[in-house]
Amino acid sequence: MLPVALLVVVAAAQVTLARTARLSPWKGGGFGMFSTTDDAGRRYVRMFVSAAERSEELAMAPSLEDAARRAVVLPTDAVLSRLARRVVERERRYRRPVETVRIETWRIDYAPDTLAATSRLIRDYVYRVDAAPAPRP
Repeated sequence: MLPVALLVVVAAAQVTLARTARLSPWKGGGFGMFSTTDDAGRRYVRMFVSAAERSEELAMAPSLEDAARRAVVLPTDAVLSRLARRVVERERRYRRPVETVRIETWRIDYAPDTLAATSRLIRDYVYRVDAAPAPRP
């Protein structure tokens, strides 16, 4: 009886997170993996930074790839905030000004009749950097 109850709890949690927190249906138990193409390989992140003299989209740095993969799988405030803080740390390390980090998570959908791929925005998250001075190396 315990294995059945555990399976039901995991399935319910996975379905709930997929519907409310935009968890990829392939994760958190994987109960949606055979019913959708919405896996981590078909999701991506775009990151933008802005400051008084700067506004640009960032290329994905290797040091941010792991945090970005986590963000596309489960784009919650906590996960996206963690990624934004890593972006701020990296930009400050290179002495580039940053006041705001905007992170977009996207997924690729396919038209049922033509299989044409289109990108759809899942989440748009804005992180505002505090007014504290950058740490000195």
